[in-house]
Amino acid sequence: MGPPPPRVLSAATRALQLAVLAAMLAWVLGPLGGLSLSPRPVPGGAAGANDTSQLFNWHPLLLTLAFPVLMAEAVLAYQAPLLALKDRPAAKLYHFALHTAAIACVALGVAAAFRSHTAKRPTPVPNLYSVHSWLGLAVLALLAAQYCVGAFAYLTPQLSPAGKRALGPVHRFLGLATFTAGLATMAAGLQEKATFVQAFGMPSSLRAPVLVLPALIAVLLLLTGLAVLAHHAPLPPPPPHHRQASEEEALVTPGGPVTVDSEIEIEDRHSA
Repeated sequence: MGPPPPRVLSAATRALQLAVLAAMLAWVLGPLGGLSLSPRPVPGGAAGANDTSQLFNWHPLLLTLAFPVLMAEAVLAYQAPLLALKDRPAAKLYHFALHTAAIACVALGVAAAFRSHTAKRPTPVPNLYSVHSWLGLAVLALLAAQYCVGAFAYLTPQLSPAGKRALGPVHRFLGLATFTAGLATMAAGLQEKATFVQAFGMPSSLRAPVLVLPALIAVLLLLTGLAVLAHHAPLPPPPPHHRQASEEEALVTPGGPVTVDSEIEIEDRHSA
């Protein structure tokens, strides 16, 4: 797998993740009006009219926690973990726990979107009518499949070393593809929300924060995705006579890179 990624790259990635989250918080808590767990009545509106926008605001915030924060950390769990991991089983549990937390945020965020639509009065908002929503369904399907297959193959009951070796490249590819598709779907959702704000919110200026912040978030999503994927770019391998020692050391060094291929090769050597 080559040498570990430069520390400056990992530090820049974490800074971008925090920047995405901070920009989303600024957008949601500022121009978009904050958060609420239930619809709010509209003063002076029609009988029974309510405002569900603050309920909906949980959707972008939770999806930001899910993809550019938690899922990005899951993707980095073997190349550049945020925590010091003492061995391969610890890395597996760390990777699995991050994905579990991300999926929980996705589920809550999607539920917030559906509830805000159906609870809108006097006229509910239709569900699943836009490009963003259909992309979201596709990403959810990929995420669920990847999560279930990964749990079966690498946690319990676990595949044989040969099975892990065969599945490893597919699992890595689908993980990176799902992460990238999730960021792209978020960008589509940001554009959709900005379009609604322009059509119905009528901001005083095209440079108003309610429109500038989602554009900034979309750029930060792009940079975060590039930084995370750069950790998986192929690097020149070490000299052959150093490879065995570096692989075994990586499995026992706290915070060191741990890879599926190196684990399987070492398991094979020990069982030979």
